[in-house]
Amino acid sequence: MNKRQLIQTTAASLLAMGMLAAVPAHAAGMEKCFGIAKAGQNDCAGIGTLHSCKGQSTVSDSPADFKVVPAGTCARMGGLSEMQAKAKLAM
Repeated sequence: MNKRQLIQTTAASLLAMGMLAAVPAHAAGMEKCFGIAKAGQNDCAGIGTLHSCKGQSTVSDSPADFKVVPAGTCARMGGLSEMQAKAKLAM
């Protein structure tokens, strides 16, 4: 087995065991703030959106997309918590 095969096998094994999924989405002291991201400036996939990663939003201030901000600043920025964003999208 060459080095590349070993790395691929190891990565596949970790994914299957859920080890890589345990990495936190953002650092401690930070929170997801929905509805404040400008088009192309979102952090990762949002709620039920048509894109799957960072920087792919096409609409500014969509409640489906978020930016990671320092904890406690989201409300002051006019943003929504994940629960509030889901409720707004359900309307």
